[in-house]
Amino acid sequence: MNFDLIDTNLLFILLGVILALLGLILAIYGILHWLKKGNKVADRMDIYIAPEASSIGTPEGRPIIAPEIRGSLFSRTLGSWFNKFLGFLGRYTPKSMVLDLEHKLTVAGRPGNLSGPSFFALRLLTLLGGLFLAYLFNRDGVNMNSILLGVLVIVAGWFLPVAWLNNRMRSRQDEIQRGLPDALDMLSVCASAGLGFDQSLQKISEYWDTELGQELKRSTEEMEMGVSRAVALRNLAGRVDVEELTQFVAILVQAERIGMSYADVLHSQADQMRVLRQLRMREIANKLPAKMIIPLVLFIFPAIMVVLLGPAIPLLLGALGGL
Repeated sequence: MNFDLIDTNLLFILLGVILALLGLILAIYGILHWLKKGNKVADRMDIYIAPEASSIGTPEGRPIIAPEIRGSLFSRTLGSWFNKFLGFLGRYTPKSMVLDLEHKLTVAGRPGNLSGPSFFALRLLTLLGGLFLAYLFNRDGVNMNSILLGVLVIVAGWFLPVAWLNNRMRSRQDEIQRGLPDALDMLSVCASAGLGFDQSLQKISEYWDTELGQELKRSTEEMEMGVSRAVALRNLAGRVDVEELTQFVAILVQAERIGMSYADVLHSQADQMRVLRQLRMREIANKLPAKMIIPLVLFIFPAIMVVLLGPAIPLLLGALGGL
């Protein structure tokens, strides 16, 4: 009996069943989405035009309101099951890694509402996927190329989520770093107009729908809940982990302690941040010539050599052949 043929057939059957289930789920989701989209205008008319429901027969004269179901069918079924599965695997996360992962996920903006244990469980799943692919590569025969490819797949499965998380962290920090000088300019303008610091933060968070605006909005919400301004600003610096913002928060807290004017501090910090942004742009521009060497050597110079020396190659071959 050919066990390899049986394993291949079982694998194809399993993949076919999974694809069929995914297709059925997508079809159901599409039908539900189409039905919901078709009734959107009617639902709005019912909200704004329909008469108020009678409260007769309900306790205390309150109408019975059906609970609202939020989220798509996929997020409420497969998404919920997958999150529960990640939570189950996340129980085995080493305690030494939880704090570091939580900090990195907070700096990255909590992508997918992942927690530290859930992210570690996701790494375990990608590692298992890498092991499965390595087994498929080495099933027919073991040689040096298949072993090397299997090891590379396993290593990529373990480190790929970490690389993705670090990339999300850097991109979010770069976006906040680029928007910080403009935010300080607006804070300075609001302070010059007579607004307090808390009101200025609230205005900026309402005006900007960016990562920095969302973090400022969270800080204003913390201050509204009773958290002191210094603690809320330090929490902001810890969540973002940007050096310029950390220095600005330290200067602002120190100015509050000694009783300095917020407007003067904001004016000076806005000027300094603009200068730092110009210097950072110059630094990036000065690095470009060194980064261009690799594509020039790999792609441009070989093409130039072929164009210049290509016509001379037949002549050289003819001259060498005559000798």
